[in-house]
Amino acid sequence: MMGKEWAFALLGLWFVWRLSELALQDVRCGLLYDRLVLIVALSAVYPWNLGRNSLDDMLAGALLGGGLFLGIRWLSCGGMGWGDVKLAGAIGLWLGVKPMVVAVLLAFGLGGIVALGLLLWRGYSCSAKLPFGPFLTIGASFAYWFGMDCWQWYERLL
Repeated sequence: MMGKEWAFALLGLWFVWRLSELALQDVRCGLLYDRLVLIVALSAVYPWNLGRNSLDDMLAGALLGGGLFLGIRWLSCGGMGWGDVKLAGAIGLWLGVKPMVVAVLLAFGLGGIVALGLLLWRGYSCSAKLPFGPFLTIGASFAYWFGMDCWQWYERLL
């Protein structure tokens, strides 16, 4: 059992490293390159191989993430980029449904707080662009390590 715990930890560090690369790229140039998103998506075979997720849960997580962000992109008339849609799908493959919900809620919460701060203290306008990739990657990194714990805590509240 100790071997799987170490593999899970090392895999998590690799996942966070790749997501950090994507977040920095989004901040620097406002783009999430497909090549790096594809690496994250294809590497989702590793958590599945460790028994972290079932194939059904992985696909449902990808549909939840990608579908939600596709809907937001459509409703916002392009306010959210295609890279965010693809990244959300790739992250959903890694996390599965329940941790993906935690990741999305945290990403939107952090993004909203930062956007509000920029509006109030920096004088940004509502039309200013704010890359969402960093918030999504922070939410996903947190959800990889603590997503199921957060979900179970929420279920106990109900």
